[in-house]
Amino acid sequence: MNYRIREEIKNMKRYVAGKPISEVKRELGIETVVKMASNENPFGASPMVKEAILRTCEDVSLYPDSGSFGLRQELSQMTGRPMEEIFVGGGSDSLIKVISSTMLSRGDEIIMGEHSFSRYEDNAKLMGAVVVKTDMEKLVLNLDAMEKAITEKTKIIYLCNPNNPTGSSFGKADFEAFIAKVSSDILVIMDEAYREYVTREDYFDALEYLDDHKNLIVLRTFSKAYGMAGLRVGYGFADPELVGYFYRVVDPFDVNLFAQEAAVAALRDQAFLKEVIERNTEGKHFFYRELEKMGLPFVVSDTNFILWDTKKDDMEIFRRLMKKGYIIRPGGFLGIPGHIRVTISTMENNRGFMKAYKEVLKEMETGK
Repeated sequence: MNYRIREEIKNMKRYVAGKPISEVKRELGIETVVKMASNENPFGASPMVKEAILRTCEDVSLYPDSGSFGLRQELSQMTGRPMEEIFVGGGSDSLIKVISSTMLSRGDEIIMGEHSFSRYEDNAKLMGAVVVKTDMEKLVLNLDAMEKAITEKTKIIYLCNPNNPTGSSFGKADFEAFIAKVSSDILVIMDEAYREYVTREDYFDALEYLDDHKNLIVLRTFSKAYGMAGLRVGYGFADPELVGYFYRVVDPFDVNLFAQEAAVAALRDQAFLKEVIERNTEGKHFFYRELEKMGLPFVVSDTNFILWDTKKDDMEIFRRLMKKGYIIRPGGFLGIPGHIRVTISTMENNRGFMKAYKEVLKEMETGK
């Protein structure tokens, strides 16, 4: 058929998510599969989340609150920011799309790191905008390079902090120096999907800068540390005038009933979140020790994943590990060939993975 598809869509590539466990089991005929590819929380969600979902089952025939009032109220109380600054959507992906749809026109430019979250690029191109990527020395966002890349066509600058897929982050002083140089008519979007995992001492709360920088938008999510990737809940903070425009674009019932109630419950169980962070930190340092012993360079991570240079064919490692029941993200999929990105899991899974990884390296060396 001669469908009259938009050129922007024709030129786009479909986002390739990490393979689900069920698919790998079917393809390879194996019973045990550990997914360490998509940065999901291996410790799951708080028991309070599950209780909230069960309580909500009686209301499944009803539409959810289109404005997510209860969740926005809870977020307001927790952060100290007014509800008028808060907008909610079906995951950070949804919010990025909403912002792009609201702000970008054909020929506008966005700036992002060359190895940063691919959905920034996808949604910009969907609107016909131009994507300007800046070099990332040592796989860390280069804020100076981003500032120098600004032109009269720049509409949005994306700062993924901590950065996905590298795991690196930047601190308070660098951010303050950067945002002071950015014109107030350019949106600076701080994507903090992994912020709960950060351990560096000079990390900062971007919400503190909202009053002085009306062009700042802060995005966060329940998909990672809160263990709710399957429910799709993301939230953001911005100038109330911008929020008003975003809600003209957000789908009316973008956040479902279960997701809204579950997110409120998750926020109320900070003890569970603290336990998740502690267990993730334990796993992270386990990987650090193992990689140091093996002499493999890795990016110091402020997330729940680690990216390292394998010094070998990452796609071959990916295929061999999958046959052993471990799904990881090869660097070739991320534009960083030779590297692999591995989600930190339970200590049992972490140890099992490292055993399998060493076996794969030995097999590749001996030509098996």
